[in-house]
Amino acid sequence: MGSPLVSVILPYYNAGKALALAINSLLNQTFSDFELILVNNNSIDSSIDVAKRFAASDPRIRLMQEPQQGVVFAANTGMLKANGKYIARMDADDVAHPERLKLQFDHLESNLDISISATQVKYKTENESLKDFSHFVDWSNSLTSWEDIQQNLFVEFPVINPTLMFRRSMLREIGDLKDGHFPEDYEWFLRAIEIGHKVEKLPIPLLDWQDSETRLTRTDSRYESDAFFQIKTEYLAKRLKTIDQTRVWIWGAGRLGYKRSQLLLNEGIEIAGYIDIKKEKQLTDYPCIHFEEIDRNLQPYIISYISNRGKREEVRSFLNAKGYHEGVNYIIAG
Repeated sequence: MGSPLVSVILPYYNAGKALALAINSLLNQTFSDFELILVNNNSIDSSIDVAKRFAASDPRIRLMQEPQQGVVFAANTGMLKANGKYIARMDADDVAHPERLKLQFDHLESNLDISISATQVKYKTENESLKDFSHFVDWSNSLTSWEDIQQNLFVEFPVINPTLMFRRSMLREIGDLKDGHFPEDYEWFLRAIEIGHKVEKLPIPLLDWQDSETRLTRTDSRYESDAFFQIKTEYLAKRLKTIDQTRVWIWGAGRLGYKRSQLLLNEGIEIAGYIDIKKEKQLTDYPCIHFEEIDRNLQPYIISYISNRGKREEVRSFLNAKGYHEGVNYIIAG
């Protein structure tokens, strides 16, 4: 029997309550030419028994162990052993819709200029107090084209990681996930984009994305805002150097915008001054102008750190009306 077309990598740790649903959703796919690599990451609950039971009844399932604790190491173990032409990611508490693998496989097969296929998701939670994440999901679901994703690359992680399917050949060029005090999936994604890989998102929900109090994005410090901004700044600075824009104006002179933009200094980017909505805003160490004074000749390149919901589009509209072009004269980074 030849190699499967798709390898699905599913790391799990103490996921006994949800793992069966996740596995069943994959075994019930309309696309059948895949292997499912279940990577146990030191579970002490019923997870491993669930995995063994499924593996005994379906030869497409491969069981692996990763003793080093962390999804980075478990995912890397699965990817290293993958045989498929494509690699798909999946989390143990999510549910794939029946057409997911088929549609993403077709997406990559028919679009050779893209390396990564993502999908929209349906947001699920049993705890109504966690609904704050639904705003992020709505934003992510709104970004489907390569242009949309690229323009929002430094706002947040513009895709949902367990929806990804990508060409396994990419790993020779990009490498595997890195362990550090940053979100490993976002860093890998930024690395892929930096060296020229493109991504598109299918404009249809193909995964139920389950949110809970124990999800890593809520419990692990590597997913906190400061960690996001640190790794984001590193790759933003690389982008600015590539296009020879090492002296920038910052839109957002408030406490948070100032703090986050100052990280650019450590990456070799000079801050020429700040832009604010307050006419009399004063800074001790930088010039600060009112946003209505923006002039392309005087503020040739702007990084916006305005992160209030709904304000990003206002910034975009204003700068576009002033003759700026996103990616050419400005970047939204907040």
